[in-house]
Amino acid sequence: VKHRIIQRLKGILPLKRTREFGDNMTSKHQTIRIDATKRGYAAMWEKGGGRTSGGSATVIAGKNGEKRRPIYTPRGGHLACGKHALIGVQDGYHIITAKIHRGNRDHAQIKRIVSTSVKDIDGERWEATAQVEVVNTFSRGEWDQPLDAKFTEAVEATFKKAGIYHCRRTVYIDSSERPQRSADSKRREDERMRLQEAERAAKREAKAEREAREEAEAKAASITAKNNGLGARLEAVNTRLTVLGRETVKLDEASYRWGWRSSGPYTEENVKRIEQQVERFEAEALEAERKRKTREAFQPKFEVHVPRAEALGLTVEFRESGVRLVGYSHYDHTYTHEGLSKFTKALKRKEAELLEAEMKAQAEALYQQRKAEAEAAGLPQKVKIWKRTGGRTSAGNGWVIGPDGVDRAPTHMYNDNPRRLERYGEGYMVWGQILKGEVVLKWSKKNTAAEHVFEVVHLPSEGLTLAQKERIAEIEGEIEKDWDGRTGMSSGRCSPSVGDGWGLTPKSNPATEPTSGATFEDLQNKFNR
Repeated sequence: VKHRIIQRLKGILPLKRTREFGDNMTSKHQTIRIDATKRGYAAMWEKGGGRTSGGSATVIAGKNGEKRRPIYTPRGGHLACGKHALIGVQDGYHIITAKIHRGNRDHAQIKRIVSTSVKDIDGERWEATAQVEVVNTFSRGEWDQPLDAKFTEAVEATFKKAGIYHCRRTVYIDSSERPQRSADSKRREDERMRLQEAERAAKREAKAEREAREEAEAKAASITAKNNGLGARLEAVNTRLTVLGRETVKLDEASYRWGWRSSGPYTEENVKRIEQQVERFEAEALEAERKRKTREAFQPKFEVHVPRAEALGLTVEFRESGVRLVGYSHYDHTYTHEGLSKFTKALKRKEAELLEAEMKAQAEALYQQRKAEAEAAGLPQKVKIWKRTGGRTSAGNGWVIGPDGVDRAPTHMYNDNPRRLERYGEGYMVWGQILKGEVVLKWSKKNTAAEHVFEVVHLPSEGLTLAQKERIAEIEGEIEKDWDGRTGMSSGRCSPSVGDGWGLTPKSNPATEPTSGATFEDLQNKFNR
């Protein structure tokens, strides 16, 4: 192809070339593999059939689209969608293929055989090919050019075969009685077959002689290579394998055998490959010895923590690669300082988890006890308070403070708009049961310029503890700090002060506050108050 391009560039050949019948250089020609008969004739199969959702088929037609008489028609074996008729092919014959998808005609193609080639491979088998060109193609419901009437019957038969579910028969063959051959024709054919078989026998004999000669030469070369040093190198390899406790190489006169791994003649490549494998074995042995020594050094350090792990309900498993806490993780802690550190940290985490679970269980038991007492005492239930702290309108919050001054989280929260709850934490906080000694406070503010609204939802009958008062004062200070200096966008008015807040804690008198000239003792007394 490169030579022809150069000739065209030089003007020796025209730039355009008209395709002629039998021209094998055209780009439209394709080479395909075909079958061959026992006597060396080119042949192809009528085959195919339909399956669950579609099917495909191949039919062989003559030069004018006519049926051809088959050479062989199988009567047994796997026939469903298989090969149904072997038909001899020649130049000018046609190959018709078709596909059906879900009952509809999907694709079809007509190819003309330009030439065939059958090669005898060493008198043992035939290798057949054919050069074909596309004559017509069917896709998207139409042919790319008008279909020649002589192909109509063959095309219809091909589509029919592609639609027959698990087709086991032929659909387009000449089934008429074969004409009688003349004695002269039979004699010439027998003579041709005799000469052909003699020629093939000579090829097989030549191949056998060539292979025997090559085998003898290879054997002599292998023996020479062994005597020239390769045998000694394999003996050295066997010494190393013996030290490793592995199977040795068996040395024969012209070849070697090494278990299931390899066998063959004595060549530099083969011996080098064996030496490289032995080097890998030695490296693996050294690494195994290193791991063994490391394990012996670190395992006692892990064993110290075995009682601690067993107290947590865990099992310590000493593995080759490391130590595993069975029942807690699938991770192996290596026999290193880092692995030991991670192992002890894992034990600490497990201890912390058990302690946390125990504390939660105790807290839950205590809560249930206090809840029963609160229900018996008739304390408030299902207290609901609106919470919104991220905006300046419809703001609100609530607190349930225990005697120790610690806020208790709500039982749950809800919002008709779940997205607001998820993204901004806005919604109604609900406490299922108020416990004994808890104070419930509520705060709300319509907008920036509006007054702060403080509401005591529930006050414990036994009064507030000092811790509760300090927490209330802290909350009031946080609200004051958050809204101090805020100005309404529409009114332009500043946010009012929180004032007395819930009125549950005493407020300092400004007239008694120390001036800028107050002594350190005055400031200390104020801090103490």
